[in-house]
Amino acid sequence: MATMQKTLRQKVVRKSLTSALFVLALGGSSPVHATSGNQPPVVGPQMPPPQGILTVYSERYVVEDADVPVLFRRPVELYTVDGHLVGTYKNPVGDGPIRITVPPGHYLVVSESHWTQKKVQANVEDRQETVVAETLFE
Repeated sequence: MATMQKTLRQKVVRKSLTSALFVLALGGSSPVHATSGNQPPVVGPQMPPPQGILTVYSERYVVEDADVPVLFRRPVELYTVDGHLVGTYKNPVGDGPIRITVPPGHYLVVSESHWTQKKVQANVEDRQETVVAETLFE
């Protein structure tokens, strides 16, 4: 029994050496991978998820700060077409637009204008900017 195992091991070693010499003779063009049972698989670079930018110019309003007028934009609520709230957004400083990065899709932008809640539909596409103008809330 021991002789049979020794002969079998010699054949395996011989085949492994022959294969290695064959690879070396061909210039080593075949990649050699060493794996271990506890190593996670190697994952290549992944593509970022699709996203677009929604730029909203909501209604402007003025706040007096030490007798200096400061312009702000009204906050907006963003909903999916299914009616799920994505979030409430505001520009923390000044009267610049509100920029929201979202996955592509159809959205409902809700904001106050002239003391009334207004709704505007917006379609966002991958890697594109969709602008909702202030005039759409009037």
